[in-house]
Amino acid sequence: MKYLDGVVFLAAHTARSKAYTQVMKQFSFCPEKTIIFGKEKGTQADQTNEIFQNVMIKDMFLPNLDESLTLTATNARWDYEEIEVDDINDKQIFSRLKDLSSSAKLVIYSGYGSQIVSRVLLDLGLPFLHMHAGWVPQYRGSTTLYYSWIVENNCAVSAIFLDPEIDKGPIIKRKKYPPPPEGVDPDYIYDCAIRADMLKLVLQSYYDEGQVLDIITQTGKENTYYVIHPVLKHIARLRK
Repeated sequence: MKYLDGVVFLAAHTARSKAYTQVMKQFSFCPEKTIIFGKEKGTQADQTNEIFQNVMIKDMFLPNLDESLTLTATNARWDYEEIEVDDINDKQIFSRLKDLSSSAKLVIYSGYGSQIVSRVLLDLGLPFLHMHAGWVPQYRGSTTLYYSWIVENNCAVSAIFLDPEIDKGPIIKRKKYPPPPEGVDPDYIYDCAIRADMLKLVLQSYYDEGQVLDIITQTGKENTYYVIHPVLKHIARLRK
C-alpha cells in the first residue's frame, strides 16, 4: 500500500471521481482522508460505459463507471466520510477542510463540472490539485479535449493547482495523448481515463519525493475556450 501522507481526496459523485478512485486503488495509492460529497444519483445523462469491439488502450487504465465511489473506497479500505451537500462551497465542506488544514498537505479535487471552487476555500491555504483536460496555457476553459483534437489531432492533460482565475494556476505536470480510439466514448471514458492517468503520474512522484515538484508558473495571455458546439464535437469524432 502506498500511503499518501497529508493527502485529502475531495470527490463528488461523477464519472471522473470514479476513474480517480479506481486508478488509485489499482495502483495501491491510499489517501490519508477521503471526503465524498453530493448524492449518488445513478447514471448521468448521456453517460455510457460501453466499449465496443473489446477496445484496449495500451498502458491506460479504463474505469468501470458501473462501480460506485463508496464501493471502490470500501474495497480499498480507505478512511472516507460522506457529506450530503451538492455545492463544493457549502459551509459543511469548508468546515471539514478547515479542520483538516493543519495536517493536510494536498487536496485532490474532483468536483462537479459546473462548479467553481470559491476564493474562501482557496484561502484556507490548501493546494487544490486539478487534472485539466487540456494543455495549459494554450487550452484553458471547457471541453478543450475536443478543441486540441480538431486543431492538433491530440488530447492533453495538465495537472495544475487551482487559482481564482480559471485554469491559470501553477503547472505541475503535462502530457499529450493520442485521440481516443474508435469505440471508446470520449466524454465519459477517455476523458476520465487520461485525467486518471495523469493523476497516477503525479501521485507516484508525490509518493517518491514526499512533495509536489517541478512547479511551473503560467505566463502569457491565451484564449479561454467555452463549451464546444455540437457540430464541432461531431467533426472531432469523425476525424480519423
